[in-house]
Amino acid sequence: MSSETTAQILDGHLLEAGGGAKLLVDGEEFINFAGCNYLALSDVANLRDVAHEAIDQGALFSKYLVKSYGGTDQIFEDVEAAAAEYFGTEEAVYMPSGYHIGMAGVAALAPLYDCIVKDKVAHWCLEDAARLSGVPLYEFSHRNPDSLADVLKTLPSGIRPLVITDGAFATSGALAPLDAYEKLVELYDGHVFVDESHSAGVVGEHGRGAADHFNCGPRVHVSSTLSKGLCGHGAVFVGTKEQVQLAREAKPLRGSTPGSPISAAVSAAALRYAQNHPGRAAELRQKTASLRQSLRGMGLEIEETPASILAFSLGSFDQNRHLQKVLFENKIYVLHSNYIAAGKEGLIRLSIFADHTPEQLDRFVSIIKEML
Repeated sequence: MSSETTAQILDGHLLEAGGGAKLLVDGEEFINFAGCNYLALSDVANLRDVAHEAIDQGALFSKYLVKSYGGTDQIFEDVEAAAAEYFGTEEAVYMPSGYHIGMAGVAALAPLYDCIVKDKVAHWCLEDAARLSGVPLYEFSHRNPDSLADVLKTLPSGIRPLVITDGAFATSGALAPLDAYEKLVELYDGHVFVDESHSAGVVGEHGRGAADHFNCGPRVHVSSTLSKGLCGHGAVFVGTKEQVQLAREAKPLRGSTPGSPISAAVSAAALRYAQNHPGRAAELRQKTASLRQSLRGMGLEIEETPASILAFSLGSFDQNRHLQKVLFENKIYVLHSNYIAAGKEGLIRLSIFADHTPEQLDRFVSIIKEML
């Protein structure tokens, strides 16, 4: 692989905006397909008003631990209540970063498992948490229920597994087949823990992610960042009161601040906005499906997924990088991704946003047609 990184095409350029379909590069407007703010809520006026109001009322930029010592803070209480309502659970705990997801889930569900079985390309936060859990760790082939079944068969009798996986994988957008995993773990009195970071807000009837999409039952547990589809900041673990309390007691959560009250206030508003405007996610899925169909019509291989991510390769690193550069010259920015599971050639990864217009999508398709 070339030593050139995916970021170098932007080295030295001033970037502004970028929370949706528009990106300013040195003051020039580009059509943007990079990033993760899928519902494009960054410019929703009332969410910005919430941030201003929090600042005007004296909210601090960061807050010391409160709940662990018996106190409460209304802003954090509010975002946790909004998250529990959005995901349909008893309680939620707000965390300053999505990277806490793995540790929160491993701690929260500890009474339910004796070993962890991980998708080989699960997000790094899940891998790190699994390795630090202190229990035996196994892996199965990416999104492969047969491989998972084979691993589960090798477990000692009575050992309860916790299967951990992304809901929608960050690079490809492909969903984990959670319905199949759920049936398998039930045979072993096991459970599944899902990082819904790239699916929450977009996937599922209620926008709760892949577990919602597959209508999973009580053996499937979820957590999600709020900085991607829901366009806030921080993350939440959601579950029963007992599980949330165990998550709060996890060392990474006890050892860090709960996050920014300003971010928490905006995240609570974003959760309620998404819940009250389900049509926004539905329209986004339609846009994504339409673009996928157009690209497949040109012979490109793209995963079938309700997530707002499309990824493909032209075959080699140099071809993919050349396409990225040609698009950049035409004021369209895409990622030539070398992220998790992108492979040595990398992938052209597109995020589709709720504020992409048909004209912008058509412009992208027309340039791809010229290239192929």
